[in-house]
Amino acid sequence: MQNNIINGAICGYMMRAFDKNQFRILSLVSVTIGLRTLGLFMVLPIFTLYGEKFTGSYLLIGTALGAYGITMALFQTSLGRLSDRYGRKLIISIGIATFIIGNLICADPINIYGLILGRLVEGAGAVSSAGIALVHESVPVNRRNISDAIIGVAIGLSFMLGVIVGPLLATIFNYSSIFVIAAIIGAISFIPLWKVKETKKEKMFKIKAHIDSKLAVISIISFFIYFYMIVFYLYLPVFSLKYFPVSRFYEFLIPVVFIAGIIGLAIARPADKNKTVLFSLVSLIVLLISVPLFFLNTHVTDVTYFALSVAGFYSGYIISETVFPTLITRLAPKNSYGGNLGFYTSMQHAGVFFGAVVGGLLIIKVNHDIPIMIIIFTLFVFSIVLLYFITQFREIYLSNNVE
Repeated sequence: MQNNIINGAICGYMMRAFDKNQFRILSLVSVTIGLRTLGLFMVLPIFTLYGEKFTGSYLLIGTALGAYGITMALFQTSLGRLSDRYGRKLIISIGIATFIIGNLICADPINIYGLILGRLVEGAGAVSSAGIALVHESVPVNRRNISDAIIGVAIGLSFMLGVIVGPLLATIFNYSSIFVIAAIIGAISFIPLWKVKETKKEKMFKIKAHIDSKLAVISIISFFIYFYMIVFYLYLPVFSLKYFPVSRFYEFLIPVVFIAGIIGLAIARPADKNKTVLFSLVSLIVLLISVPLFFLNTHVTDVTYFALSVAGFYSGYIISETVFPTLITRLAPKNSYGGNLGFYTSMQHAGVFFGAVVGGLLIIKVNHDIPIMIIIFTLFVFSIVLLYFITQFREIYLSNNVE
């Protein structure tokens, strides 16, 4: 019922905001990205248990968990630039194929180092920037926040479905089967991608290597957001088990993601009306507030408080996914969207890798949540300072975007 409401709300926004061709491209790209991320999220709830089959070292397990982030970070910029030159669909197709191979390696890795290798290969298919660039080239400049919100909701729904279905499939089959299923889902994601009609103009862009200092600062902020994201996912199963078994995570995730998705969509329209910087600040403040709410769960036993803390994270995260890519495309020349979005997403996935490693080390060596809470809280205070440094909290207008 709730999924139908979400889908209806998304379709309503899309039909009003985009013409038929824009609607088609946004829908197909959202499905492609959503299917691919579904494969990533399915393994999150069972990854530690799977890693324990190969090693007793939680540092190595944490490295395997975050390994895909470092190769995504390394390849996002280069693949984004290649998509500027050779076309989005070709580069996205190569990325999906790499993702499939990586999952098949993870399904039968022999040892923990094979699992790390599989995750590295999985992350090498880093095509988020090419997908976002394809959408941004296809929709009006004053509708990009809405398009990013819809992609963000697709990713959020993939996470919700993944953490529900992953443990259930592991119970029915086994842990390694989750990676095989993720590879199959990756193969299915070719179908909507092939239905996208890419224009000749999109294929003729030249490679631009320059990354503006303001773009670099926004990308650093994205590093901090994703650092928090992976640590959030690392702790979420631990905190959730106080209230629900893994098989019942959906009882709080469905309403929480639904509420956060509606908030993200509601903010997209005013953000498009020259309030992108304002809502970038709002996203950072909401995430900042959610940090102590979430990590102090160890001292609170109220399930309502827990749901509120998770909702705070998701709301701030989805808002950030709505507005920060638009800041990039407002600052970047149109013929280098892929390269600049590639650098942006590279920093995001670098945050995934370092967040997983640092979070894992603190769990192992400190065995409580206060140090990581302080680190992340400080990062978001610094992020707000950085946002002021590049914008003075004033709007970045579309006139800055030149061909």
